[in-house]
Amino acid sequence: MSTSETQGAPLPSNRGDPEAAPSLPEQPGFADAVLAAIPSPVFVFGPDDTLAWSNDRLQDAAGDSARALRGKRLPELFGEDDVAAVRQALDAARTGDRAAAVEAALRPQDGLPRPCTFTARPIDGDSSGYVVGIARMELFSAAQNETLRLERDQLAALYTGLPSPVVHYEVQNGTAIVRSVNKAFEEVFGGSRAEIVGRNLDALLAPDDCRSGAEALTRQVKNEGRVQAEVVRETDEGPRHFRLDSVLFSDGETPRGYAIYTDITKQKAREQTLRDEQEALRAMYRITADQEASFENKVSRLINLGCAYLDLPYGFLTRISDDAQHILSSTGNHPLLQTGASCPLSKSYCQKTMQEEGLLALQDAASAGWTEEPAYEEFGLGTYIGSQILVNGDVYGTLCFAASEPRATAFTEREQTFVELMTRWTSYELEHRRATERLERQNERLDNFAGLVAHDLRNPLNVAKGRLELVDDTEDLSHLPAIDRALMRMDAIIEDLLAITWGSQRLDPDNLEDCDLGRLATLCWERVDMPEAHLALDAAPRVHADENRLQRLLENLFRNAIEHGGHGVTLRVGALDDGFFVEDDGPGIPPDQREQVLKAGYSSNEEGTGLGLSIVKTIADAHGWSLSLTEGREGGARFNITGVDVKA
Repeated sequence: MSTSETQGAPLPSNRGDPEAAPSLPEQPGFADAVLAAIPSPVFVFGPDDTLAWSNDRLQDAAGDSARALRGKRLPELFGEDDVAAVRQALDAARTGDRAAAVEAALRPQDGLPRPCTFTARPIDGDSSGYVVGIARMELFSAAQNETLRLERDQLAALYTGLPSPVVHYEVQNGTAIVRSVNKAFEEVFGGSRAEIVGRNLDALLAPDDCRSGAEALTRQVKNEGRVQAEVVRETDEGPRHFRLDSVLFSDGETPRGYAIYTDITKQKAREQTLRDEQEALRAMYRITADQEASFENKVSRLINLGCAYLDLPYGFLTRISDDAQHILSSTGNHPLLQTGASCPLSKSYCQKTMQEEGLLALQDAASAGWTEEPAYEEFGLGTYIGSQILVNGDVYGTLCFAASEPRATAFTEREQTFVELMTRWTSYELEHRRATERLERQNERLDNFAGLVAHDLRNPLNVAKGRLELVDDTEDLSHLPAIDRALMRMDAIIEDLLAITWGSQRLDPDNLEDCDLGRLATLCWERVDMPEAHLALDAAPRVHADENRLQRLLENLFRNAIEHGGHGVTLRVGALDDGFFVEDDGPGIPPDQREQVLKAGYSSNEEGTGLGLSIVKTIADAHGWSLSLTEGREGGARFNITGVDVKA
């Protein structure tokens, strides 16, 4: 540095009486050279006690450049307790034209304070108020210097190498001013060290809505010496969450400290995800446990919940039947995914879902190679997640969520599990409904049975009891045939009730066999034992059925025809494209009674049990067949049994 850079009057080039000592050189750089050569730190203070010039030794001791040191005030150069003494020494040098010495501690930019003897000397012939100060510091041995150097280097390496942003600051008038930052600070918050040093730390990092909180933390650390808090700070990537650890290592009027910012944004995101998941699970429980709500209402609310949790606009429940997808419930504005809509299974995403053992999850359908798939061309869904709904082991349908655009992130395991839980509940609820409906039908049949037993069995039972009493009283055995007829009728009623009971049970396909319908019809006709009636076979087919139950079905149709058509009725058994028929040439059944006659207990004959045609229907249902009643070719009754597996 040259004297031309010194604030105030130029420094004199020599001192003393020119007549008593040889004259010193008058070159402009002579004074600078002398001051620079002094082995101790040298200060030149201006009239306002700000540093105007420093030599290399002072720059080394302070850990700052000459430019950074210029203009600094006493509290920035010396310990707080020493500032007043140094100021008195400077004032004494200005007013007394003599040297003044005090014990003080030099305060470097980084590191521990350095004790020294500070001597202030006036500048001869200078009236501008400039004062020269020299700080003679305790000399260390070579070993001590090496130890200090190693400690300094270790601290510097730790400070510089920490992966978290670290800032060295000082609190001036309640404001945190940046003095130094490490590399991580520059990378995370942006800007170079030169641009950051000297700025207000809170104004530099805190978003506008967090500024007052940041300033409150600065006041807290000044009062308490240490602060730990979770804060939001502005970075190059936008606002992020940090754990702030701020601690002062010096106190006084201008305390200094370090602040470490540990990024916890991902941790906060995970915590929020867990909170969202817990709330979604609680909401799912509240929906499924609502005993007042219908199944349809619960499904609708679950679909809305799934859309909100997955942040997807479309949700829908499907039923798969007849190679088609039918939407039972949905949310969202996709025109093809509305309640009641249907499409061929080959054009739906459900076809792929049904091929998966678990669920199907697509973050980006196009990237997954779906652009040529009919489902993608039909619906254009970029994001999709769906799972099968199984009812008693069979595929019922699917529960799905989707969006037109690809999803920014892949579906997490927790999100997939959430969809699977909803699917499991839907499967359970459908199974429960099916079981409930089955129990209701069974209860209805039990009620019918109870009524039939109470009504139909009571009459022949009363007849038998009355006749037995007469036999007992009169010893007249002519009553025995009537008793026998009553017992036979009771036996027939019991057989019919048993036939309905086991006839209503769904048959396992593995227990079915090929049956010759013509042969079975002939056997059943022989049991009817009605010589006046006639049976005609029109190429009766072979069918896949339970032989015993099929035989029972034919016997009841034959008895029904004879009961209503008379002993001379003619019956005909023949083939249909997907089943067979049995018709007679009797009086037929009026159209308005055709539904009624298939119900248990209905009979137009006082001697009938009313169970014959009900048995026929339950046996057909057990096979999965359809039973319909129409008019025969000659005006009689015709029973069509369809949906049968007909063999050549």
